[in-house]
Amino acid sequence: MRRMRWFLCFLSSVAAYGPHSLIFLSTGRTAPKARPVFEQLTVYDDVGISYCDSKTTQEQVKPRLQSRHFSESCNGAFGDVLRFIKDISSHTNDTVDVVQRRRGCILSSSGRVSAFDTWAVNGVDFLTFDPESEQWTSHEPSALPIKKKWNEDKIRNYAFSGFISQDCPLIIGRITLRSIDKTTDLHVFAKPTADTDRALLRCHVTTTDRSASSMHLVGDGASRAFWISVTGPVPSGDGSVILRLTAMISLTQVINTYGCTVQTGGHNITVYWDGNTLDHRPLIHTRITSNSMFLGVLGFFCVVATVTLISCAMIYLQKCVKTRRPPPPPPPSPALVQQFHSFIQSSTLFPDIRDILISAVYATNTPQRYRHHQEEWYDMMRFRDQDYYDPEFFAGQV
Repeated sequence: MRRMRWFLCFLSSVAAYGPHSLIFLSTGRTAPKARPVFEQLTVYDDVGISYCDSKTTQEQVKPRLQSRHFSESCNGAFGDVLRFIKDISSHTNDTVDVVQRRRGCILSSSGRVSAFDTWAVNGVDFLTFDPESEQWTSHEPSALPIKKKWNEDKIRNYAFSGFISQDCPLIIGRITLRSIDKTTDLHVFAKPTADTDRALLRCHVTTTDRSASSMHLVGDGASRAFWISVTGPVPSGDGSVILRLTAMISLTQVINTYGCTVQTGGHNITVYWDGNTLDHRPLIHTRITSNSMFLGVLGFFCVVATVTLISCAMIYLQKCVKTRRPPPPPPPSPALVQQFHSFIQSSTLFPDIRDILISAVYATNTPQRYRHHQEEWYDMMRFRDQDYYDPEFFAGQV
């Protein structure tokens, strides 16, 4: 009774500092004609504090663990895994590649202890232990023989129940972690997709600030994202948590900006995407260059096509004009030419009228026999115009 009162007082004092958890994650891997390989990671409040394997079976304490009140060996957990593998091989025909065990306790703020011990084979739940009834429950038909055999081992089940229900909370009370500075790292990058007009935008947050609980897509392109997915916060095992945001964005609108904001207890942190991939390859620049090259080639072909069409149209128009041009008039008949010459040489015409007719009919191709008369007429007209417009002539009239 006195021990129970002390235990309850101890739980109350530990729970006053908030909820805590202590989990032992054991893994056994089998190999043909070889001894199984064992590993165990001890996690306190989502922080790995110790590691142990079958090579040394010695606990290797992590730097985050400040207190030294911790087990020095994992021989007991290693022995449990070996026995489990042996029992499965003896009572079932299942092939065992990986055996996993998860046991520990969670101490709530009110002092309540939640203890658990579960086994899995090849990633599938196999057996679960109830610390109150000290009985096993099977999750697979092949687990029934193991369940029956283990339920008959009362002493072993009592020890399992005492460890996760009483020893585990006591260990929690003796654990002290070193304090670390609250840091938050936010990285924004993109990953190309098969569709060159789209990309996967990713925002990755690693923070030791446990108040970080949400992350949002920001920027003028946030409302145009095709879809958005947020995961986390997920413990990373070293005291930090991870949050990740993934969004499908368009690369056709290069003026859009994208960024991510993570909310912490003290302030918000925002980082905008610089247009690069994780390995710093420009994604937007490549898209713009491809578009520019395409537009340049398209423009060149458009110019060539336009020039070709105009040339063909001009050639066609020239052919149409040539085909529609009226033929030259036929030459006059010799009889008509003879009558015209007789009329010109007739003495009944005034010289001026005759010269005008010759110029109108022949222009610059005046026959030799009429050129003398035409030159005389030109001289006469020049002298007459000089009399009309010569300043010296008019000056003499004053």
